[in-house]
Amino acid sequence: MGKVSKFKSRDDIQYIVGTNVRKLCKEKQVNLMEFSEEIDISYEYLRHIVSLGGQKSLSFYSMYKIAKILGVSMDELCDGIFDSDKRSE
Repeated sequence: MGKVSKFKSRDDIQYIVGTNVRKLCKEKQVNLMEFSEEIDISYEYLRHIVSLGGQKSLSFYSMYKIAKILGVSMDELCDGIFDSDKRSE
């Protein structure tokens, strides 16, 4: 029997944060090309963050800049990380 972790996997967290960033950008009608310049990461990297798989992770500092520019709290970017439900595949 395998060990069950009490922590979400890195992939699950990347997926949740990426999904939240994508949703917030869409709600606020943010142009991803311009946004990537504002937060000082490449457009390609930002695309991977907000893609449907959350393929890249963000540093805490990048998350801070994203939250600040979008006018949201860090909690909103992390919404769902501490829920007990796993992402649905």
